[in-house]
Amino acid sequence: MKTDFSPDTDNEDIPLPDFLTYRISKVQAKLNAQASAILSKYAGLTLSQWRVLALVGDAGETRMSDVARGAALDKGLVSRNLKVLVEKGLILTRQDHEDHRIQHLCLTAEGVEVFHTTLPKMRLRQNHLKSAVPPTELEALYSALEKLEQAADWRGGE
Repeated sequence: MKTDFSPDTDNEDIPLPDFLTYRISKVQAKLNAQASAILSKYAGLTLSQWRVLALVGDAGETRMSDVARGAALDKGLVSRNLKVLVEKGLILTRQDHEDHRIQHLCLTAEGVEVFHTTLPKMRLRQNHLKSAVPPTELEALYSALEKLEQAADWRGGE
């Protein structure tokens, strides 16, 4: 794949497959498919459901708004996944006594079991992915991702 361009080069003729966003999206799609296959096999969960369950499990108790922010998911998507997880008996919800708009979330005993049996599989996946990249390149990747995340706040102004 052609990648012989630099920030100083006129990039008007970059083919679509070399767009940074295209490459990231392609990798993300493959990573999501990989995670989905693992989660379906070992936990019977979708990736979005796992993200919600994992954030609640990691926090111990949290609020729905914090889960949406932490998972970088739309509140509506979190709400739909939360409903499924409650129906599966994995998460309990409790309305805040003072502010009825706030929902507190925690894992049920079954949710804790699913979390603790699935987390090692997901950690193994992370280790597999990280082992594919030498440590110095991994450090550069994390640095680049941080910079890209900040650059993504730009909305096309001057």
